[in-house]
Amino acid sequence: METGAPVDAVSDPEAAISVLRSADESSNRVLLALCLGSFVATLTFVAPAPFLSDMADDLDVGVPLLGQLVTAMTLLGVPLALVAGPLADHRGHRRLILFGLVAAAACLLNIGLAPTFALLLLSALAGALADATVPGLSLAVAGTYFSGAASRRAIGWTVGSLASAAIIGVPIMALVGDVLGWRITFLGAGGVALAVGGVASRWLPHDSRNPDGPFRLRSLAAAYRPLLGDRSMLNLYASSVLRSACWIGMLTYFGAFLKDELRFTTGQVGLTYMLGGGGYFLGSLAAGGPFARIPPRPLVAGANMAMAVLMGLAFSAVLGAAGSVALLPLAGIAGAVGWVGLASLLTTETPAGVGATMTLSGAVFNLGGAAGGAFGGLLLYLAGYTALAVCLPVFAVASGALVWRR
Repeated sequence: METGAPVDAVSDPEAAISVLRSADESSNRVLLALCLGSFVATLTFVAPAPFLSDMADDLDVGVPLLGQLVTAMTLLGVPLALVAGPLADHRGHRRLILFGLVAAAACLLNIGLAPTFALLLLSALAGALADATVPGLSLAVAGTYFSGAASRRAIGWTVGSLASAAIIGVPIMALVGDVLGWRITFLGAGGVALAVGGVASRWLPHDSRNPDGPFRLRSLAAAYRPLLGDRSMLNLYASSVLRSACWIGMLTYFGAFLKDELRFTTGQVGLTYMLGGGGYFLGSLAAGGPFARIPPRPLVAGANMAMAVLMGLAFSAVLGAAGSVALLPLAGIAGAVGWVGLASLLTTETPAGVGATMTLSGAVFNLGGAAGGAFGGLLLYLAGYTALAVCLPVFAVASGALVWRR
């Protein structure tokens, strides 16, 4: 990390202190830009959930069909994510992060303005671009701009900002939506995303890259070939697909379930999501703390199966409204522990580069989420919320079984 011209601390201690203070302030600005960008990009995915019923009424479509907006985002994000990582390594991370933040703003603004479901689907492409660029590349900058303990701290805060979209962003939007309506709420969120993009353009570090020749798509195959030829890695990726299908598929319709079956208000749905996001955040910390001594394979298998049971019970409403609300943060803890453990396995057992490994991981996670959202919508259409409570957790159980086998 550059801090300017060298200073003789003995002959000019005040100048040395000034340089150190300036470097510290610059690092804090970079970290804040990374966290805000990750927050905004994640918001494009999680924000629609509390508003699905209201949006469905205004647009004259069913909740199952409207839920495919998130499905389309995750599905489109699969090929985009596979290209974004190598492209950013070639052309620079800052440029693609800023592009992704503009896409996030376009997604949120279009949701607020779209008069029909057909035009609303344009938000899916913008949201997919934001997801394919901002979160992963923000972690890349956090890991390379900072060093030593500062790097680990920066990565931790950037990851935490992903969960904060559900903990902070969704409840605020839900409360505002109760007063001003969902359209004004999304327009306001789009304005915030534009402001974050402006901050990031000033505070993100410039890449010092001199690419040799143009970026060629055929180089992608060489990056991912070792992963696709390793049976153990394929098991881990299959596990990721299955757990994502359960997790995303159920979260997509949980807000509508609370409103339609338990008669929650939009504000109450937002607060419930805040509790779930808080559980996810705590689970992320627990995976590297109290659970750090548990071997990763039994940890992931147990967490995935616990998530299956907890999400199924929450969706079934057998414990009543209070029970469903109480189970969501517990499911969030299990979901986060499973994801951190799975990421640890991927990075330690990979036969290829870690960057390609995690880029592919993000793509298959989106693929599983898209499948879960689509299948969940079909189940909801054919047999109601009870079918979701019974069928989707089966995917998480299968995910745990795959991880248990080496």
